Amino acid sequence: MIPSAVPPVLAATDFSAAAEQAVRRAAHLARDLGAPLVLVHVHEAPVLGAVWRQLQTWMPGVSGPEAQALEEAAQSRLLALATAVQADTGRPASSRLLHGRAAVAVAEAAASCAAQLVVIGARGEHGLAEAVLGSTAERLLHSVACDLLLVREYGGRDYARMLLPTDLGPESREAVRRMRRLLPKVDSVLLHAYELPYENKLAYAGVEAARLEDLHRRAQAELQLALQALAREVGHSDLPGVCKVMHGYAPAVIAAQADALGVDLIALSAGSRSALERVVLGSVCLHLALESPCDLWLVRAPA
Repeated sequence: MIPSAVPPVLAATDFSAAAEQAVRRAAHLARDLGAPLVLVHVHEAPVLGAVWRQLQTWMPGVSGPEAQALEEAAQSRLLALATAVQADTGRPASSRLLHGRAAVAVAEAAASCAAQLVVIGARGEHGLAEAVLGSTAERLLHSVACDLLLVREYGGRDYARMLLPTDLGPESREAVRRMRRLLPKVDSVLLHAYELPYENKLAYAGVEAARLEDLHRRAQAELQLALQALAREVGHSDLPGVCKVMHGYAPAVIAAQADALGVDLIALSAGSRSALERVVLGSVCLHLALESPCDLWLVRAPA
Protein backbone atom coordinates (compact mmCIF):
# COMPACT_ATOMS: atom_id res chain seq x y z
CA MET A 1 0.00 0.00 0.00
CA ILE A 2 1.25 3.50 -0.85
CA PRO A 3 1.84 5.71 2.23
CA SER A 4 0.08 9.05 2.00
CA ALA A 5 -0.93 11.88 4.30
CA VAL A 6 -4.19 12.02 2.36
CA PRO A 7 -6.48 8.97 2.77
CA PRO A 8 -6.80 7.04 -0.48
CA VAL A 9 -9.77 6.60 -2.76
CA LEU A 10 -10.62 2.93 -3.25
CA ALA A 11 -12.33 1.75 -6.44
CA ALA A 12 -13.75 -1.75 -6.72
CA THR A 13 -14.01 -3.31 -10.17
CA ASP A 14 -15.51 -6.49 -11.59
CA PHE A 15 -14.09 -5.48 -15.02
CA SER A 16 -17.58 -4.73 -16.36
CA ALA A 17 -18.33 -1.64 -18.45
CA ALA A 18 -20.05 0.00 -15.47
CA ALA A 19 -17.04 -0.70 -13.26
CA GLU A 20 -14.79 0.91 -15.86
CA GLN A 21 -16.86 4.09 -15.55
CA ALA A 22 -16.51 3.94 -11.77
CA VAL A 23 -12.72 3.47 -11.93
CA ARG A 24 -12.35 6.44 -14.27
CA ARG A 25 -14.43 8.63 -11.96
CA ALA A 26 -12.45 7.41 -8.93
CA ALA A 27 -9.17 8.25 -10.67
CA HIS A 28 -10.47 11.72 -11.51
CA LEU A 29 -11.55 12.34 -7.92
CA ALA A 30 -8.28 10.97 -6.49
CA ARG A 31 -6.35 13.38 -8.68
CA ASP A 32 -8.51 16.35 -7.62
CA LEU A 33 -8.32 15.40 -3.93
CA GLY A 34 -4.57 14.81 -4.09
CA ALA A 35 -5.13 11.24 -2.92
CA PRO A 36 -3.64 7.92 -4.01
CA LEU A 37 -5.93 5.47 -5.76
CA VAL A 38 -6.33 1.85 -4.73
CA LEU A 39 -7.96 -0.53 -7.21
CA VAL A 40 -9.38 -3.79 -5.93
CA HIS A 41 -10.98 -6.80 -7.54
CA VAL A 42 -12.56 -9.62 -5.59
CA HIS A 43 -11.71 -12.98 -7.07
CA GLU A 44 -14.29 -15.47 -5.91
CA ALA A 45 -12.90 -18.98 -5.55
CA PRO A 46 -14.83 -21.89 -7.05
CA VAL A 47 -17.63 -23.32 -4.94
CA LEU A 48 -16.24 -25.89 -2.55
CA GLY A 49 -17.40 -29.35 -1.57
CA ALA A 50 -20.18 -31.40 -3.14
CA VAL A 51 -21.60 -28.50 -5.15
CA TRP A 52 -18.27 -27.85 -6.85
CA ARG A 53 -17.75 -31.55 -7.54
CA GLN A 54 -21.16 -31.64 -9.22
CA LEU A 55 -20.32 -28.57 -11.30
CA GLN A 56 -17.09 -30.22 -12.41
CA THR A 57 -19.11 -33.04 -13.94
CA TRP A 58 -20.87 -30.44 -16.07
CA MET A 59 -17.71 -28.41 -16.82
CA PRO A 60 -14.89 -30.98 -16.70
CA GLY A 61 -12.40 -28.57 -18.26
CA VAL A 62 -12.50 -26.17 -15.29
CA SER A 63 -10.24 -27.92 -12.78
CA GLY A 64 -7.54 -26.80 -10.37
CA PRO A 65 -5.03 -25.54 -12.98
CA GLU A 66 -7.73 -23.67 -14.89
CA ALA A 67 -9.02 -22.07 -11.69
CA GLN A 68 -5.47 -20.92 -10.89
CA ALA A 69 -5.15 -19.52 -14.39
CA LEU A 70 -8.35 -17.52 -13.91
CA GLU A 71 -6.96 -15.98 -10.73
CA GLU A 72 -3.65 -15.14 -12.40
CA ALA A 73 -5.50 -13.56 -15.32
CA ALA A 74 -7.52 -11.40 -12.91
CA GLN A 75 -4.31 -10.32 -11.17
CA SER A 76 -2.67 -9.38 -14.48
CA ARG A 77 -5.73 -7.49 -15.63
CA LEU A 78 -5.88 -5.54 -12.36
CA LEU A 79 -2.19 -4.64 -12.52
CA ALA A 80 -2.58 -3.44 -16.11
CA LEU A 81 -5.56 -1.31 -15.11
CA ALA A 82 -3.64 0.30 -12.24
CA THR A 83 -0.69 1.04 -14.53
CA ALA A 84 -2.94 2.62 -17.16
CA VAL A 85 -4.80 4.75 -14.61
CA GLN A 86 -1.57 6.00 -13.04
CA ALA A 87 -0.21 6.90 -16.48
CA ASP A 88 -3.40 8.77 -17.38
CA THR A 89 -3.73 10.77 -14.14
CA GLY A 90 -0.19 11.08 -12.83
CA ARG A 91 -1.47 10.01 -9.42
CA PRO A 92 -0.17 7.04 -7.42
CA ALA A 93 -2.25 3.92 -8.02
CA SER A 94 -1.91 0.49 -6.51
CA SER A 95 -3.92 -2.69 -6.87
CA ARG A 96 -4.99 -5.53 -4.61
CA LEU A 97 -6.59 -8.82 -5.58
CA LEU A 98 -9.02 -9.78 -2.83
CA HIS A 99 -10.67 -13.06 -1.96
CA GLY A 100 -13.93 -13.90 -0.25
CA ARG A 101 -17.38 -12.37 -0.37
CA ALA A 102 -17.26 -9.19 -2.40
CA ALA A 103 -18.83 -6.67 -0.01
CA VAL A 104 -16.97 -7.98 3.03
CA ALA A 105 -13.64 -8.05 1.21
CA VAL A 106 -14.07 -4.52 -0.16
CA ALA A 107 -15.13 -3.14 3.23
CA GLU A 108 -12.13 -4.79 4.93
CA ALA A 109 -9.75 -3.46 2.28
CA ALA A 110 -11.18 0.06 2.70
CA ALA A 111 -10.69 -0.18 6.46
CA SER A 112 -7.14 -1.54 6.15
CA CYS A 113 -5.99 1.42 4.04
CA ALA A 114 -8.18 3.98 5.87
CA ALA A 115 -9.90 4.95 2.63
CA GLN A 116 -11.87 8.17 2.60
CA LEU A 117 -14.14 6.98 -0.21
CA VAL A 118 -15.17 3.71 -1.86
CA VAL A 119 -16.28 4.00 -5.49
CA ILE A 120 -18.30 1.32 -7.29
CA GLY A 121 -20.43 1.09 -10.40
CA ALA A 122 -24.18 1.41 -9.87
CA ARG A 123 -24.65 -1.54 -12.20
CA GLY A 124 -22.75 -4.79 -11.99
CA GLU A 125 -22.21 -7.47 -14.58
CA HIS A 126 -25.89 -8.34 -14.65
CA GLY A 127 -27.55 -4.95 -14.24
CA LEU A 128 -28.76 -2.60 -11.54
CA ALA A 129 -31.24 -4.89 -9.81
CA GLU A 130 -28.54 -7.46 -9.10
CA ALA A 131 -25.95 -4.82 -8.26
CA VAL A 132 -28.04 -3.10 -5.60
CA LEU A 133 -30.78 -5.37 -4.26
CA GLY A 134 -29.40 -8.06 -2.00
CA SER A 135 -25.87 -7.95 -3.43
CA THR A 136 -22.57 -6.10 -3.29
CA ALA A 137 -23.70 -2.48 -3.38
CA GLU A 138 -26.49 -2.90 -0.86
CA ARG A 139 -24.22 -4.87 1.47
CA LEU A 140 -21.59 -2.15 1.18
CA LEU A 141 -24.19 0.36 2.35
CA HIS A 142 -24.22 -1.61 5.59
CA SER A 143 -20.57 -2.53 5.98
CA VAL A 144 -18.30 0.16 4.58
CA ALA A 145 -17.04 2.61 7.22
CA CYS A 146 -16.35 5.55 4.90
CA ASP A 147 -18.17 7.46 2.17
CA LEU A 148 -19.58 5.43 -0.73
CA LEU A 149 -20.02 6.68 -4.31
CA LEU A 150 -22.27 4.85 -6.78
CA VAL A 151 -21.28 5.83 -10.31
CA ARG A 152 -23.77 5.65 -13.16
CA GLU A 153 -21.79 7.38 -15.89
CA TYR A 154 -18.50 9.17 -16.35
CA GLY A 155 -18.07 11.55 -19.25
CA GLY A 156 -14.49 12.60 -18.56
CA ARG A 157 -15.52 15.84 -16.84
CA ASP A 158 -15.64 17.22 -13.32
CA TYR A 159 -18.98 17.25 -11.58
CA ALA A 160 -20.72 20.45 -12.65
CA ARG A 161 -23.71 20.61 -10.30
CA MET A 162 -24.76 18.64 -7.26
CA LEU A 163 -27.95 18.34 -5.26
CA LEU A 164 -27.51 18.34 -1.49
CA PRO A 165 -30.67 17.00 0.17
CA THR A 166 -30.80 17.63 3.91
CA ASP A 167 -33.16 16.80 6.75
CA LEU A 168 -31.56 19.70 8.69
CA GLY A 169 -30.28 17.29 11.36
CA PRO A 170 -26.67 17.28 12.67
CA GLU A 171 -25.37 14.46 10.44
CA SER A 172 -27.05 15.91 7.38
CA ARG A 173 -25.62 19.36 8.11
CA GLU A 174 -22.14 17.86 8.43
CA ALA A 175 -22.62 16.05 5.10
CA VAL A 176 -23.44 19.35 3.38
CA ARG A 177 -20.41 20.99 4.98
CA ARG A 178 -18.11 18.14 3.94
CA MET A 179 -19.29 18.05 0.32
CA ARG A 180 -18.86 21.81 0.05
CA ARG A 181 -15.32 21.37 1.35
CA LEU A 182 -14.46 18.41 -0.91
CA LEU A 183 -15.97 19.86 -4.08
CA PRO A 184 -15.77 23.65 -3.62
CA LYS A 185 -15.99 24.46 -7.34
CA VAL A 186 -19.19 22.50 -7.96
CA ASP A 187 -22.42 24.48 -8.09
CA SER A 188 -24.88 23.12 -5.57
CA VAL A 189 -28.53 23.28 -4.64
CA LEU A 190 -29.76 22.62 -1.11
CA LEU A 191 -33.03 20.72 -0.89
CA HIS A 192 -35.33 19.88 2.00
CA ALA A 193 -38.35 17.69 1.30
CA TYR A 194 -41.07 17.56 3.92
CA GLU A 195 -44.44 16.05 4.73
CA LEU A 196 -46.76 17.30 7.45
CA PRO A 197 -47.07 15.07 10.50
CA TYR A 198 -50.09 12.79 10.08
CA GLU A 199 -50.81 14.49 6.75
CA ASN A 200 -52.82 11.64 5.23
CA LYS A 201 -54.75 11.12 8.44
CA LEU A 202 -55.63 14.81 8.64
CA ALA A 203 -57.09 14.76 5.14
CA TYR A 204 -58.93 11.51 5.82
CA ALA A 205 -60.34 12.97 9.04
CA GLY A 206 -61.97 15.76 7.08
CA VAL A 207 -59.68 18.67 7.91
CA GLU A 208 -60.63 21.47 5.53
CA ALA A 209 -58.43 22.07 2.51
CA ALA A 210 -57.95 25.71 3.52
CA ARG A 211 -56.60 24.61 6.90
CA LEU A 212 -54.19 22.16 5.28
CA GLU A 213 -53.00 24.85 2.89
CA ASP A 214 -52.36 27.17 5.83
CA LEU A 215 -50.33 24.46 7.57
CA HIS A 216 -48.30 23.97 4.41
CA ARG A 217 -47.61 27.70 4.09
CA ARG A 218 -46.43 27.90 7.68
CA ALA A 219 -44.26 24.82 7.31
CA GLN A 220 -42.77 26.08 4.05
CA ALA A 221 -41.93 29.48 5.57
CA GLU A 222 -40.31 28.04 8.72
CA LEU A 223 -38.36 25.39 6.85
CA GLN A 224 -37.19 27.89 4.23
CA LEU A 225 -35.72 30.08 7.00
CA ALA A 226 -34.02 27.06 8.55
CA LEU A 227 -32.57 25.95 5.21
CA GLN A 228 -31.30 29.44 4.43
CA ALA A 229 -29.67 29.61 7.85
CA LEU A 230 -27.87 26.32 7.10
CA ALA A 231 -26.78 27.73 3.74
CA ARG A 232 -25.18 30.76 5.38
CA GLU A 233 -23.56 28.53 7.99
CA VAL A 234 -21.72 26.50 5.33
CA GLY A 235 -20.94 29.40 3.01
CA HIS A 236 -23.64 28.55 0.49
CA SER A 237 -25.92 31.02 -1.26
CA ASP A 238 -29.20 31.47 0.63
CA LEU A 239 -31.23 32.54 -2.39
CA PRO A 240 -34.54 30.63 -2.73
CA GLY A 241 -33.56 29.25 -6.14
CA VAL A 242 -30.67 27.31 -4.63
CA CYS A 243 -32.31 26.70 -1.24
CA LYS A 244 -35.41 24.74 -2.12
CA VAL A 245 -38.11 23.50 0.26
CA MET A 246 -40.54 21.14 -1.42
CA HIS A 247 -43.48 19.09 -0.24
CA GLY A 248 -43.62 15.37 -0.90
CA TYR A 249 -42.10 11.97 -0.23
CA ALA A 250 -38.37 12.69 0.12
CA PRO A 251 -36.89 10.02 -2.22
CA ALA A 252 -39.34 10.88 -5.01
CA VAL A 253 -38.80 14.63 -4.56
CA ILE A 254 -35.02 14.25 -4.59
CA ALA A 255 -34.97 12.08 -7.73
CA ALA A 256 -37.41 14.38 -9.54
CA GLN A 257 -35.44 17.50 -8.64
CA ALA A 258 -32.16 15.90 -9.67
CA ASP A 259 -33.68 15.18 -13.06
CA ALA A 260 -35.31 18.60 -13.41
CA LEU A 261 -32.17 20.51 -12.40
CA GLY A 262 -29.86 18.39 -14.53
CA VAL A 263 -27.44 17.69 -11.69
CA ASP A 264 -24.77 15.05 -12.16
CA LEU A 265 -24.36 14.22 -8.47
CA ILE A 266 -26.63 13.75 -5.46
CA ALA A 267 -24.81 13.79 -2.12
CA LEU A 268 -26.49 13.13 1.20
CA SER A 269 -25.86 11.74 4.63
CA ALA A 270 -26.04 7.99 5.11
CA GLY A 271 -25.97 8.43 8.88
CA SER A 272 -23.45 7.08 11.34
CA ARG A 273 -22.24 3.52 10.99
CA SER A 274 -24.18 2.39 14.05
CA ALA A 275 -27.41 3.81 12.63
CA LEU A 276 -26.89 2.76 9.00
CA GLU A 277 -29.21 -0.24 8.93
CA ARG A 278 -32.07 1.87 10.32
CA VAL A 279 -31.33 4.72 7.94
CA VAL A 280 -30.78 2.76 4.72
CA LEU A 281 -33.26 -0.09 4.63
CA GLY A 282 -36.49 1.04 2.98
CA SER A 283 -35.39 4.67 3.15
CA VAL A 284 -34.00 7.55 1.15
CA CYS A 285 -30.54 6.07 0.50
CA LEU A 286 -31.69 2.72 -0.82
CA HIS A 287 -34.48 4.29 -2.86
CA LEU A 288 -32.01 6.65 -4.52
CA ALA A 289 -29.51 3.83 -5.09
CA LEU A 290 -32.22 2.40 -7.34
CA GLU A 291 -33.87 5.54 -8.72
CA SER A 292 -31.25 8.27 -8.86
CA PRO A 293 -30.77 9.61 -12.40
CA CYS A 294 -27.13 10.46 -11.64
CA ASP A 295 -24.21 9.51 -9.41
CA LEU A 296 -25.00 9.10 -5.71
CA TRP A 297 -22.51 10.01 -2.97
CA LEU A 298 -23.45 8.68 0.47
CA VAL A 299 -21.64 10.59 3.20
CA ARG A 300 -20.85 8.65 6.35
CA ALA A 301 -20.74 10.41 9.69
CA PRO A 302 -17.88 9.42 12.03
CA ALA A 303 -18.62 6.35 14.15
